[in-house]
Amino acid sequence: MEQHDTRAAKQDQGGVEEVNWYTIGIDPGKNTGIAVYDREEKRFSILKTTDFWGVINLINSNFPPRAVNILFIELPETKHVWHKGASSRAAIERTGVNIGSCIREAELLTKWAIGNGYRVLNCKPRGKVDSKRFSKLTGWTGRTNQHERDAGMMAFGV
Repeated sequence: MEQHDTRAAKQDQGGVEEVNWYTIGIDPGKNTGIAVYDREEKRFSILKTTDFWGVINLINSNFPPRAVNILFIELPETKHVWHKGASSRAAIERTGVNIGSCIREAELLTKWAIGNGYRVLNCKPRGKVDSKRFSKLTGWTGRTNQHERDAGMMAFGV
C-alpha cells in the first residue's frame, strides 16, 4: 500500500523544519526492494519491489530529505564468487556479474541520495527472514517477497 503523505510539506516560522518522519531501506538489484517505515505511526507505509528508477522516482516524488531520518542501502560485501554447488563455470560467472550489478546499483543509489541531501548509511546484508517471522517482528500482514523483507529489516524500528 503506497501512502502519499502531506506531512513533509509543513513549515515553521523560519522556513521548512527538519522532521525525520521516515526511515527508508533499499535492497538493490534487478528486483529492488524498498521499505518506508513511518516513525510516527510505527508501521510501514510502503513495502514493495520495483527497479532502480522506480526507487528514485518514489523517493523523489514523496519523501524530501527533511522528511527522512536515514536511508539505508544494502551494499553486498561479497569480494569473490565461488559456490560449492555451482553447476558450471558459466553459472559462477553469471553470479559474479549479478553481484557486480547489485554493488554498482547500490553505489549509484548512494551517490544520488547523498547528492540530493539524504543521510545515507550503507549496510551489510542482514540475515534472511521468512514471511512468518517478518510478520511477527514487524506487524506487517500483507504479502512480501525476500527483497521487500530485506529492505524492511533495514528500516524497521529505526
